[in-house]
Amino acid sequence: MSLLTIFLTVLVFTLLTVVYLKGRRVVENSAPESLVKFHFIMVAVRFLFAVTAVGIYSLFSSNREDTIYFAALVVILYLAMIVATLILKH
Repeated sequence: MSLLTIFLTVLVFTLLTVVYLKGRRVVENSAPESLVKFHFIMVAVRFLFAVTAVGIYSLFSSNREDTIYFAALVVILYLAMIVATLILKH
């Protein structure tokens, strides 16, 4: 797994976290009754992105070991994203 792959994966998960936090702030100010819907939509988007990224990487990777490392990286970043949003949200 290359450094570029790691950097891009971290960058995308960081952007997803920022989008969630900014979007939550906008929804909270404009339509607070839709906050639960927004949260569930973003949870689905983030989860589907993580699963899709691992699936696409495994299709194009020629090395099984790299695929396992990438999947572990995505799981760690996904958990870090959840923890960061929970800490910053409360």
